Amino acid sequence: MNRFDYQRSGQEQGLSAASAVGRAEEDVPLVVDLDGTLVNSDTLLESTLSLIRHRPSSILLLPVWLCRGKAVLKSKIAGRFQLDAATLGYRNDLVEYLQAEQAKGRRIILATAAHESTASSTSDHLKIFHEVFASTDSVNLKGTVKRDKLVEHFGEKGFDYIGDSKADTPVWMACRIGHIAGTMNSLPGAALAAGAQQGKVFATRRPGLKTWARAMRPHQWVKNLLVFLPTLLNHRLDLGIFKSLVMTFIAFSVVSSATYVNNDLFDLAADRQHPRKSKRPFANGDISISRGILLSLSLLIIGFLLGGLVGLPLEACLLSYLALTTLYSSFLKGKPIIDVIALASLYTLRLYAGGVVSGSFVSAWLFQFSIFLFISLAFVKRYSELRRLFHAGQDAAPGRNYRSADLSLIGQAGLSSGFMAGLVLALYVNGGEILRLYPNPEMLWGLCPLFIYWISRVWLIAHRGNMNEDPIVWAFRDRVSYIVGFLMAVCMLLASTRYRL
Repeated sequence: MNRFDYQRSGQEQGLSAASAVGRAEEDVPLVVDLDGTLVNSDTLLESTLSLIRHRPSSILLLPVWLCRGKAVLKSKIAGRFQLDAATLGYRNDLVEYLQAEQAKGRRIILATAAHESTASSTSDHLKIFHEVFASTDSVNLKGTVKRDKLVEHFGEKGFDYIGDSKADTPVWMACRIGHIAGTMNSLPGAALAAGAQQGKVFATRRPGLKTWARAMRPHQWVKNLLVFLPTLLNHRLDLGIFKSLVMTFIAFSVVSSATYVNNDLFDLAADRQHPRKSKRPFANGDISISRGILLSLSLLIIGFLLGGLVGLPLEACLLSYLALTTLYSSFLKGKPIIDVIALASLYTLRLYAGGVVSGSFVSAWLFQFSIFLFISLAFVKRYSELRRLFHAGQDAAPGRNYRSADLSLIGQAGLSSGFMAGLVLALYVNGGEILRLYPNPEMLWGLCPLFIYWISRVWLIAHRGNMNEDPIVWAFRDRVSYIVGFLMAVCMLLASTRYRL
């Protein structure tokens, strides 16, 4: 059976349509697709990403499985990792429509190219399907294969169908009424010419620039300003160095956006259970997984091309950053304490990259201070998440290996690390190294109480439940942080003056 079997004469189409109209709607089975239709995601890609996250070595087997056919690929992935149907991103308006049709006594059928284990778990979760057709270990139920299966069971024009893409065109050509979910506005012309009637449209808006920007998180780029810090502390900024550092900042920003996309793709199930993260473009289905992968690859290419213009040392730093963030997103994120150290290391890597590019000396004092500071701020993020869970009556953080009972321990460790950063700062100010850089080093003592005030205030705000975002991004929006930063800059300026005060 092929598409030309459905391009009949006008008389044959008329007879078929008349037969369909003569049947009550509740007597016509309603068939619905899964990927991109019932759920705003692709379960194969989502399963693949989840498998890579839990078993990174499996990425070497994926090409081997794919060479044996897509049905084999789906079977092998399903045998090693099974998605939790409760965490999939369902299209709520469509689910409500299916529930209403079921209440009328209509048969609801799930027909999907997803593996039968995924389809069965979805059916068990929703409890609205009378029958399930899905891909097996040897058959990929897609396109004409799906059409033939449905026609065999229900007859031509003997069912209504809900799909989402041109891949569903053969099925629409064989159905009575074709409904659409997703970004398409109407049935393909071939389906209409074959006698299918236009049905309902469960529309999804195409992602605009604002949505793509949300996926890239440009507000997080403020963290990459750290690349300027070693040069400023060494008092050696000139136009050539400034240009290189600007390129470094842009390269890190683009690559970091790619890693944010990767992180969201690896963390879909957990994000959908989070009250704020569930609104992210990939978690709520505004941008498809396939487009997200293309976005990530494009950003990485641009970032490394920019890094190449600066030099190989920056390329090495960018590669290290990418490797660590990938390891964090796919594995370390679920390891308590280690995840915090990994986050702190990413910040310190930015400092190192800035020093390498500008040729500025990055002292051990700066490394120690940054590690303790960023460990403290990473603990702030975990503390805020756990506090929200605790007050919501939940025990575990989705995708993390923390418990509500860990709240006090995380708070103590984070605050202690912040004070350790303050101690390192005090020891540095009291050391002999600063005599080379500052004519009036005693003015730097003002940095210590200012920093201790700031880090204590950060933790006080987190303890009160008002830290709902990344603490570094929060600091760039906090008026008091700007005041503290200004006063610390004044202390450094006074210390740098060549006149004795």
